[in-house]
Amino acid sequence: MIRFNNRYISAYRILFLAVDTALLLGAVPLGYYLRFIGEGYYVTVQELFIRSFFFAIVLQLSLYYFELYELKVIRDGSKFGYRLVQSMAVAVILLLIAYYAFPILTVGRGALLFSISLATSGVFIWRIVYRSIVKGSQLNERIIILGTGEFAREIAREIRQRGDSGFEIIGHIQVQQKKESENEKPTV
Repeated sequence: MIRFNNRYISAYRILFLAVDTALLLGAVPLGYYLRFIGEGYYVTVQELFIRSFFFAIVLQLSLYYFELYELKVIRDGSKFGYRLVQSMAVAVILLLIAYYAFPILTVGRGALLFSISLATSGVFIWRIVYRSIVKGSQLNERIIILGTGEFAREIAREIRQRGDSGFEIIGHIQVQQKKESENEKPTV
């Protein structure tokens, strides 16, 4: 667990986002390579980086708004496939509008098709791999929940529903309070 902005972020989430970003950033250079192989079309590294960065941001925002960063959506195969197609369609529309408004960002002559295809297949495969990594849960931190009341059960339910929380519940400890004084702390 890593603490960021007073919130704990699981190693799973960081790994998920890092690989997703790398896949989306790499789709544009690879798309250029596949489209212009042997044709002698050159683009500067700076232009390629700017275009890749913009491409990745638009696709990640689209994936986020279609909840494709939530494990519960990834687990449901039909919902996942449907939302992935919707997300990529919206991303393409947004990219085309942005390319019309800002031609400097345009991914050139057919490379966009290769880039979108590579990004879609990469995102699809990565989410399937991620789902299987989370199922293995080798990286989870084992915890014991203090208490057996409604709030403790709600916490346990939330941890179990979020498979990528980074926690594995190994049990509950019942808390007993002494009846003599209300000011004393509960004993375990």
